[in-house]
Amino acid sequence: MQGLVSLGRAIELLAQAADEVTQSSLSRYVAKYADALKPERSGQRVMVDFETLLEHRRGNIHRERPAERAIKQKHGRAEEAALNIRAQRLMREIGVAEKQKDLTPTHDVRAAAAEAVAKLKTALAQAQDQTAEEIARACGAEPQIVLAHLTRFARLGLEAFVAALQDSQFLQSAAD
Repeated sequence: MQGLVSLGRAIELLAQAADEVTQSSLSRYVAKYADALKPERSGQRVMVDFETLLEHRRGNIHRERPAERAIKQKHGRAEEAALNIRAQRLMREIGVAEKQKDLTPTHDVRAAAAEAVAKLKTALAQAQDQTAEEIARACGAEPQIVLAHLTRFARLGLEAFVAALQDSQFLQSAAD
């Protein structure tokens, strides 16, 4: 039974109990759980009951255990190294693709998409006039009425097409 010990001595005793902790960490721990640990001041030194401290640390589910910390650090480093290797591989692949002219810059893709939309609008407008007259003759309707429906049909289809291009980021929205 140890009774009251200084934080320095508590660190030594905790190390013997396989609980490695620094002076700073233990000081913060004791301050955080002062209600349960009831530290006492003896001049400049903070004294705690070692058995109470040991039991509290063993029962504290919020405290990271040294073995868990080592596993996290090891796993973290391995994961970081794997991500670094993947990133380097991807950068090499991009470099090779650039040299082989297999990549198209994003701004070129977006410009081509905008041009395609403009050409599609023109083609639809030209087809609407001709098709409206043909449908009107076949159905015995007025060409203006048929044209209004075809124009709405083309507008709705074109809006859906443009929205799909914007969603896939091939085309920038007017707000961009």
